[in-house]
Amino acid sequence: MINGSIVDLIIPTASDGSPDYETVETLIDWHIDNGSAALLIGSATGQHSEFNNEERGELLKRAIWQSDGRIVVIANLDTRDPDGFFELARAADEFGADAGLLTLPTSMGLSQVDLFEYVRELAEFAKLPLILRDDFSHPNLLSPTTLPKLAEIEGIIGLINDSSEPTPEDNINISELPSGFALYAGHNTDACQWVLAGYQGGISLVGNIAPALVNDMISAAQQNNRALAMSLNDRLRPLTQALMTDPSANSVTWALTEMGSIPEGGHPPSLPQSSDYAQLRRALRTAQVII
Repeated sequence: MINGSIVDLIIPTASDGSPDYETVETLIDWHIDNGSAALLIGSATGQHSEFNNEERGELLKRAIWQSDGRIVVIANLDTRDPDGFFELARAADEFGADAGLLTLPTSMGLSQVDLFEYVRELAEFAKLPLILRDDFSHPNLLSPTTLPKLAEIEGIIGLINDSSEPTPEDNINISELPSGFALYAGHNTDACQWVLAGYQGGISLVGNIAPALVNDMISAAQQNNRALAMSLNDRLRPLTQALMTDPSANSVTWALTEMGSIPEGGHPPSLPQSSDYAQLRRALRTAQVII
């Protein structure tokens, strides 16, 4: 079971828009040093749509080789091309990814029975363990009450609850889930409360910038140290809110450049909220991130 802070890794790009593989390798070492539990490759802020399947396969291969078993690597298997899943799943299995991420479809006109069969077929093909991602926006297909049935499918090891504003209807009875099936928070703003409630961790965009701090918050919540977990969550909140103002790779890329974690490109990323990046800079200082 994967436990802790799972960083939705931002992929820096070269001047031609292709992945900057060498910088990615440097970031992987940095996350290992800062205690992140796992890295999700090819998912952050929709970046998977910016790269072709060949680039995504190369990213995954390099990430796995660089990690060398020191950190869990999760391959994002979502693609605009229906056949792309199979290509990426084969690559993930061949290169040795620890798990794959599958976002459940919401617009395919599937019945619940068809959805379960769809997931079963993909899990059987993928071979490697799959983590599902869903926001419960289509309760007729999947809801917390029907999740245990989906969790029984062989090869399915967890679910990311991607609800942006959790409601009582989103509460999952953890005791009804199979042993070894994990739940993860899908939004930075809710990770602390969900882990305190029994989730095994969370997918984090903020973890790109403050990996040690996010890891400490998740660890405190897992140990049921509510006071410490909430204190760290409060410290992270301004940074989380600043990143939500511009939900793209630009904010994270700019922050990492300011921190000296990645090289500065020819054109610094522009943020819509302010020409001088004041809001994000203040948030970084509040979180005590050195820039």
